[in-house]
Amino acid sequence: MTAALPLLLRSHPHLTAASAESLDFQARVGHPTGPDPAPCVLVLTRAADREVDDLSLWLAARGTALVRLDSDRCVGTDVQWDPLTGLLARDGRTFRPRVCWLRYFDVEALRSGHPAPDATLHVRDQWQAFVTALTAHEGVRTLNPAARPGTPDRLTQLAAARAAGLRVPATLVTTRLDVAARALPGTGDLLVKSLGRHCVEPRPGRLLGVYPQRIPRTVLDGTQHTGAPVLVQEYVAADRELRIHAVGGTLIGYAVTRPTPESLWTRPESITVRRCDIPADVAEAVRELLDRFRLDLGAVDLLDTPSGPVFLEVNPEFDWRWAEHGAGDSDTTNAVRALIAAAVPAHRGENR
Repeated sequence: MTAALPLLLRSHPHLTAASAESLDFQARVGHPTGPDPAPCVLVLTRAADREVDDLSLWLAARGTALVRLDSDRCVGTDVQWDPLTGLLARDGRTFRPRVCWLRYFDVEALRSGHPAPDATLHVRDQWQAFVTALTAHEGVRTLNPAARPGTPDRLTQLAAARAAGLRVPATLVTTRLDVAARALPGTGDLLVKSLGRHCVEPRPGRLLGVYPQRIPRTVLDGTQHTGAPVLVQEYVAADRELRIHAVGGTLIGYAVTRPTPESLWTRPESITVRRCDIPADVAEAVRELLDRFRLDLGAVDLLDTPSGPVFLEVNPEFDWRWAEHGAGDSDTTNAVRALIAAAVPAHRGENR
């Protein structure tokens, strides 16, 4: 008998193709000239990271090299690293990373080129070990030093948010929705979420969204096995979300209205965004969370309800250009640039 698909993969499928073609200015044109070894910003991400594409162009204009390792383009890369000196050689040039930023580097996106599964697993394991060592090196300023894929996990986040004074939804981790319906207070709908990531990548470059699902308790009869542990919460009604971008101690607030939880991925044109003030008590709680998780950068999402904000999650690998575009500002971009500029000196030179 074939097992049924896990609950969160049974409906609302949304497949996204993530191109491995780089639009990074420095990857295409070359790094600025400068001393050897050249101070650089090292970013570990994937090719479709448009925030880093923008950062690359800005850094080039100030004469600063951005060295990028994209998980979907790294196979075949000519790279050497001396862990004693901290020097990184890439494509015939030597760099000294001053800042290291782990964003979307994910070995599941790695195209190994090997037909044998054991070879692919080995190549992925080697790249993961390399990235882990790079981000732990003492001679570099690592942004979000305690954040790794899946860390801080959603349950740790909920506990920390509650300890910081934020309201959190009633929550249960379960493989049985009927058990959650009886255990969680109230009679309203349930919201079923991924306990891990919001997507799976069955093949490199092919991402399947794993979105929250709202389920009425009235349809649950004891037969709804989820197929894997899921996060089940009471559904909290709210007209909008409060999204707070945190960059180096600066907090920037946005009010976000979207028709469904998955609209950010499936119908981005339906979302409205505007700048908003952050209540003082919320700002204090957010700063406590950032300190708790050692985050230099991140996005904190809350529901804006009549009885006060309700915490949803902290996202260390956040995209901010969509919120800036909707609100018509560039404050987060400017704050990220200021954070990088404070750690890496500018050098006026020419591109290679």
